[in-house]
Amino acid sequence: MMARWGGLARGYGGSPAEAPSEMKWKWLASHGHEINPCNSELHPAAVMAGIAPAGEQISVQEAYTPLSKCFGCGPSNPSGLQLKSMRTERGLEGQVTIPDMFLAFPGVTNGGVVSSILECHGNWTAALELMDKACLPRPPLTLTASIFVSYKQPTPANEPLVVRSQVVRIIDTGTIGLTKQAVEVDLQLFSTRTNGHEELLVSAEGLFKRQGATRAL
Repeated sequence: MMARWGGLARGYGGSPAEAPSEMKWKWLASHGHEINPCNSELHPAAVMAGIAPAGEQISVQEAYTPLSKCFGCGPSNPSGLQLKSMRTERGLEGQVTIPDMFLAFPGVTNGGVVSSILECHGNWTAALELMDKACLPRPPLTLTASIFVSYKQPTPANEPLVVRSQVVRIIDTGTIGLTKQAVEVDLQLFSTRTNGHEELLVSAEGLFKRQGATRAL
């Protein structure tokens, strides 16, 4: 389903084009590529190739796009939401707190701001899934093709929120009229305000399409 890593195959000097993922990650590491900058034990280089993380885990946003000024997840946007997402099994878990300046009504955060969190988190989930499957050192650029959001309860401001995602499937080119790969992702946003118990606030289904070779810094 995924494109072959042609340059990598040549680096093996006669090895099969479809080399095992373990060998690909080791090849990248041996040639100076930084392959797990978020230092996650769930990165395939750690899981498949046994390459231990180099330090303490950081968010994927801080690891791959530290200069990003994205409103939802850019580490370098002091006026943004600065979502921080960490790896889970074929997904991500993120932490965010929405300031009350984004309230639409007392106690009710603007729905567009809420959906921007889900959109950022979903794009990161899709990009990392494509990166992992193709054994790439950095995630490709993805953009939102569609997202369907279901608001269950009002989202509060100034309270810690948890957003989780799970990859549903990778959709290859030529399917349902797509000219580029896309990833279908399920998303959920929770509040932890009720005695420490999570409360589902929003769920969403997103389709995120690959657009370029690498995400911008």
